[in-house]
Amino acid sequence: MLRPFKSDLVLEEKISDATLKAYYVGFDQNKFRFVPLVDVIRNVIPEFALGYHCGEQVPLTEIIERLKEAAETVYLTEKYQTRGEFGELILHLLLRDFHNTVPLISKIYFKDSHNVPAHGFDGVQISINGDEKKLWLGESKLYKSGSGGIRDLAGDITKHVNGDYLRREFSLISKKLPNNIPDIEHWRALMDKHQRLDVIFSSIVIPMVCTYNSSVFDGHNDNTPQCISDFITEWNQLNNEFVRLKGSVNVEIVLMLLPVPDKDALNTELDARLKLMQKI
Repeated sequence: MLRPFKSDLVLEEKISDATLKAYYVGFDQNKFRFVPLVDVIRNVIPEFALGYHCGEQVPLTEIIERLKEAAETVYLTEKYQTRGEFGELILHLLLRDFHNTVPLISKIYFKDSHNVPAHGFDGVQISINGDEKKLWLGESKLYKSGSGGIRDLAGDITKHVNGDYLRREFSLISKKLPNNIPDIEHWRALMDKHQRLDVIFSSIVIPMVCTYNSSVFDGHNDNTPQCISDFITEWNQLNNEFVRLKGSVNVEIVLMLLPVPDKDALNTELDARLKLMQKI
């Protein structure tokens, strides 16, 4: 599998079930691998903000200005702790490196000012595996509590996975599709206002990412079997709660869990990196 951001050197997919993916960062020299995690998330910013297909067209003479533009597009504010863009970067990273997807369109394109968050799905990507074509419509949460994060993700299913909402989103997305997307006519047909919901629901995947503070880190500072076992127990408990809360739905849903020691520290460091890129 092609991993454009090479995050498998930092993130290990410890659970890889059809409906549950769990990612483990772990320790090095008895310390959580905080800097490598920040590095790989930061690397997503240009593609996330400027669009995947823009990367094929940026000449070397414009790279610095485009990096600065990408960082400024994410946001220009000091109120970063209450925003969701870093969760969206994590969603983008996990889909690209672990699910072999290609971004269809950046959510950034729907923003009408720097500091007003764009509405709709947190990520829109596609995958093509032979004759199987899937549209990935992602949601992400960055929470202090894993239970709180999956509770809100389960609530998003009720709000977002319905015909009226999907048709409204498709109406916006289909108008802004880059012409060089693989099989563009397929995606245009899927998003057509007259497309049957049966076809739409069978063609989409809803990846739901929860990055959260885990208390498991309080008792471990090394990659021991007991550490992994404790995380597996936590991941299964969160997944069981998610399954109970989301109920029965007629679309493919994948829960993705990424535990960290302190999501506020992660936010703060990512904000610092973003600000440096804006001053480049």
